[in-house]
Amino acid sequence: MRTSIASVSLAFLLLGVDALPGAGKHHAVDPKDFIKVDGLRLKDSKGLHYLTGLNYWACMNLAASPSQGGNLSRLLTELDQMAAKGVNHLRIMASSEGAPTPQPFRMAPALMDAPGKYNEEVFKGLDVCLDEMSKRGMRATMTLNDEWQWSGGFAQYINWATNRTIPYPPSWNMTKAPQRAIPGTGWGDYSSTADGAHTYDEFTNFANEIYTNEQAEAWYKDHIRTVMSRTNTVNGRKYNEDATIMTWQLANEPQVAGAGDESDTLYPWIERISGYIRSLTASQLISVGLESKQGEDVFKRVHSIANVSYSTAHLWVQNWGIYDMYDSSAEGLATAQAYARAFVANTSAWARDVGKPVFLEEFGMARDNWENKDKEYPYLSSANTTHKDAYFGTIIGAVVADFKAGGAYVGTCPWAYGGIWRPETQHMNEFGMVWAGDPPHESPGWYDLYDTDKAMDIVADQQKNVAKWLNKHGGY
Repeated sequence: MRTSIASVSLAFLLLGVDALPGAGKHHAVDPKDFIKVDGLRLKDSKGLHYLTGLNYWACMNLAASPSQGGNLSRLLTELDQMAAKGVNHLRIMASSEGAPTPQPFRMAPALMDAPGKYNEEVFKGLDVCLDEMSKRGMRATMTLNDEWQWSGGFAQYINWATNRTIPYPPSWNMTKAPQRAIPGTGWGDYSSTADGAHTYDEFTNFANEIYTNEQAEAWYKDHIRTVMSRTNTVNGRKYNEDATIMTWQLANEPQVAGAGDESDTLYPWIERISGYIRSLTASQLISVGLESKQGEDVFKRVHSIANVSYSTAHLWVQNWGIYDMYDSSAEGLATAQAYARAFVANTSAWARDVGKPVFLEEFGMARDNWENKDKEYPYLSSANTTHKDAYFGTIIGAVVADFKAGGAYVGTCPWAYGGIWRPETQHMNEFGMVWAGDPPHESPGWYDLYDTDKAMDIVADQQKNVAKWLNKHGGY
C-alpha cells in the first residue's frame, strides 16, 4: 500500500531520512487511508502522522479557470515547492460567499454568489486543488465558514438572512492611495471611519448572529452538505469519502459572541454544526478553527465537545499587541519568543487535560519591516527576516519539543504561503485580486512566506527533526 508523505511511521523512517519528501520524493495519498486520532496522536495506516502544514487558503481560486481569475501554472509551481519542503498538509478555504455589491477586500469571484447558487468554475478549482494535493501527498483542512470579512463568511450569511448592511471594519483596499504609475499595481491602504468603516466589535457582534439565526444556519448547513457530498470532477472521488480531506473545519476563528455568555450561543452552535458534519462522514476528522486566545475555560469547553476530533490554536504576537514590527530590538523579539513558548506550553497542557491532540494551525511574523519604515510600502519583500527566522525557530522548536516529550502537539501550519508572489511585482487581475499569502482584507506581504525565505527551510527541518528522533527512539 502506498504511504502519504505525512506519515512519520517507524516503517517509513527505517528507510532513512533521505526518503523524506524534502528529498523530492512524492507519495500520493491513498484515498482510503484516513487519518485517525489515537490518544494525543494522529495516525494513518503506516503509523504516526506529524503535520508539516501551511495555510494556502486561495487554492480553489488559483486552480479555477482563467475566466475566473485562476492561475494554474502558479498553483502547480507552488504545490511542487511546498512538497519539496516536506509539506504534507494545507489549510484551505472550502467556502467563500458573495456580497450584493463587490467589496475590494473580499475573495472574488466567490464560490457561492447567493444561498445555494454556486460558481461551478470556482468549484471545479477546488476539485483541481484537491486532486493535485493528493498527488503530492498533501492532505487538507477544509474551512467551511469564516468569522472575518475576507471570504464573506458569517456576516454575509446574516446580510442575506436579515437584509441589513454589513458593518465592515477597517479593511485593506488596494484601490486607495498610494498608487503606482502602472494601473492595477497600487499599494492601497486600510479603509477608515471616513470611508464608513465600523469597529471590529460592531462587526463581530453582527457576524456572530449566525449562532442564533435559524435561516443563516439552514443555509450554512446546506453549504456543508453541498461541499461534503460533491463528487470531484477530476478524479471521481466523493469529497466525504476521500482521505485527501483530513479535516472539515467549522469556521476560521469563530469568536465568543460579544458580551454574551458563550454557553448560550457559541457552544450550542458548535454542538449542532459538528454533529451535522459527523452525520455526513464517518471517517474524516472535525475541528472548530478556534484561535484559543480566549483562555483555558473556553479552550477546554469547545474542544471537549464529542464530535470535535482535535484542538486548534492560533498565535498572533503582533495582532495581539505583544510584538511591534518596527521595533528592531532584541528585547522586542525576546518578548515575542517568550510569549510563544508559554502559549505552546499552556495549550498543550489544556489539550492533555481534554485528552485530544492540538494543532498550531496559524502563526506568523512580519519581516524586518523597520527597514521599510520610510519607504513607499512597509511590506516590501526586500526586507530581511532576522526576527521572523528566529521566531519561527522558537515556535516550531517548541512544538517539536512538545511532540517529542509526549505532549499534545501534532504539528504546525504557519500563515501563509505566498510562493512566487511579491508585492513589488503584484498586478491585480480583473477581479481586483493579487492572491498574496495575506487575505484581501489585510496588507499584502505582511505575513507572506515566499519560496526563497529561510523560514521555509525551518518549516522543512521540523519533519526531518521528528523523523530522526523517532528513528533513534524506535517509535512509540
